[in-house]
Formats: sequence, C-alpha cells, structure tokens
Amino acid sequence: MADELDLHSTAGVITEILTLVGFVAGIPLLIMGLIVRMVSHRWVKADGVIAVSKTGSVIRWFDGQGDVHAGQQNTHESHGLLPGDDIPVWFRPRSPDRCRTDDPSHDGRALRLTGLLLILVGVASGIFGLVLMFA
Repeated sequence: MADELDLHSTAGVITEILTLVGFVAGIPLLIMGLIVRMVSHRWVKADGVIAVSKTGSVIRWFDGQGDVHAGQQNTHESHGLLPGDDIPVWFRPRSPDRCRTDDPSHDGRALRLTGLLLILVGVASGIFGLVLMFA
C-alpha cells in the first residue's frame, strides 16, 4: 500500500511538471513560430536567372515595377547552376536588392512544430494527471 501511494504521488508530480513545462514552453514557441510565419509572407516571388557579371556569377530578377536587381549566387539552391539557368527568387518590395532562394514559407516551421508538440505533451499530461487524481 505504501509503495502504491508513493508511485501514485510520484506520477502525479511528474504529470504536473510535464503539464507546466508543456504549456509554459510550448505556447511561447508556437506564438513565435506564428509571428515568424506572418513576417515571412512579406517576401515576393520572382523568376530569377543566373548571369555573369564583373564580380562573378549573380542572380538577376525583375521587381514589380520592372526594375532589374542582382544578388550574389552564393546560396545552396544556386550552387552548380550555370549562366542562363532559371531559379526562383524571393525579395522584399521595400528592399528589392536583397534576395533569397529558399522558400520563406518554411520559416518558423520548427518553432511551430516544437511548440505544438510541447502543448500536446502538456495536454496529455494534464489529462493523465486528472485521471490519477480520481483513481
């Protein structure tokens, strides 16, 4: 009986800790991931092309007003591409000289997933703690 009570109270303390950690860490991570995702929607997609310039290979693209912009070809996605090859480019309308070749929709995904998993652990631990309370 004493061992059963100690196991019961130990499981109760563990579920309370997991519930607290799940919610306290999970909710801010999920919120930060959602904020990063909202900010990442400010990137505009354009069709870029690899070109040769005096400084080496660059990526060139047109913005919404028809102006030509260029950025360095030093990204993982552009590695191995030859002049004349097409590549999708994302840029910000307020600073169109800066570009990226990785899809911005993936920004914040790790934060959102980690936050969601921690919240699920918190919910499961909370439910298990309630079951332990009435058992």
